[in-house]
Amino acid sequence: MDNRVHKLSSLTGHGIYITARKEWWSLVFTPVWLVGWTFGGIMAMKWVLRPGPSTSRGFISVWLLGWALGEGWAIYQWFWTAFGKEIVHIGDGDLMIKRDILGRGRSRTFPVGSVTNLRASGIFLSSSFWDNYLVQMRLRGGTVAFDSQGRTQRFGIQLTESEAQQVVQELKSYLP
Repeated sequence: MDNRVHKLSSLTGHGIYITARKEWWSLVFTPVWLVGWTFGGIMAMKWVLRPGPSTSRGFISVWLLGWALGEGWAIYQWFWTAFGKEIVHIGDGDLMIKRDILGRGRSRTFPVGSVTNLRASGIFLSSSFWDNYLVQMRLRGGTVAFDSQGRTQRFGIQLTESEAQQVVQELKSYLP
């Protein structure tokens, strides 16, 4: 398997985990950017607490909301790039997919009997702007797909075609 894709075996089943692609430029630049961004937020908070004669408290308060969202998003992106992994586990009659950062994360579970058409697949755009944005930010989607309960599910963010095919081959041996 590739250096990003690792086999996972336990007493309860089998599977793989896929580490996030390390983008070193982002890992170095984002903390530097966050220092400046945080400084700007602290200055804006000072303006809210002690406004000057021409400072609009309403505008600065709304700006701070956007600032906090941007700060949180950048921190999450950095942690995903540095420590993120997708865990795919097949066991106890279920296929579980978890996006994990330092042991925390959301998981989705599908009955193994409902999983069909596991395949290496391209990334297809959705009609939803938000879904497409998350795919571009490498937080949703993936290059491996399967059908379950009438919907297409995806995982394997930023895998190459050959890596995705290796993942499919590995997982097919554990599916009925």
